[in-house]
Amino acid sequence: FVKRYGMRAGNIVGTGAFVPSYTSPDADGLTPDATPFWMVGGAGVEIEVDTETGHIKIERLVNVCDVGTPINPAIVETQISGGAVMQLGFTMFEEMTFDEGQLTNGTLADYRIPGFHDLPESMTSETVEAVQRSGPFGAKGVGESPNVGGVPAFSNAVHDAFRAFGLRHSHMPHDHWRIWKVAHELGLHG
Repeated sequence: FVKRYGMRAGNIVGTGAFVPSYTSPDADGLTPDATPFWMVGGAGVEIEVDTETGHIKIERLVNVCDVGTPINPAIVETQISGGAVMQLGFTMFEEMTFDEGQLTNGTLADYRIPGFHDLPESMTSETVEAVQRSGPFGAKGVGESPNVGGVPAFSNAVHDAFRAFGLRHSHMPHDHWRIWKVAHELGLHG
């Protein structure tokens, strides 16, 4: 007790530790066991673009992640949904702007993040279950898995909206001002 907890007595409800296996890379930098968890996920997005205003309405978002065996499925689903919203922010809203090295949008009043009305009408979070033998109880990390497919899915949906015009809109975020400007340059509104 003294060595572990710094006291002579007390109650222990439970304790545990998980130490994953690891094999150092060889001279070529290769290893069969660098990390127990590879983030695997994918996303699909359906959007509607208003070329008059540049506003993008996200109709549907599907995010699927390989999480091994989910220990707490409700928390896993919430983590996936949260990661999907974070990717929505990265892709469609968030941008740090500077003027002569000074951050000009350093408050939440100026730095836009997704709000309730920016969320898709339909948002689905799914898991692919596959036992992860090196993970605790067959689980694998889910923290970053929702971040794998979000940005490409949103960016490709914007690209698909302008595909007929041979345009690849590659500047993020894909905010309403940039989308309006692209539509205006293509002559898509009055």
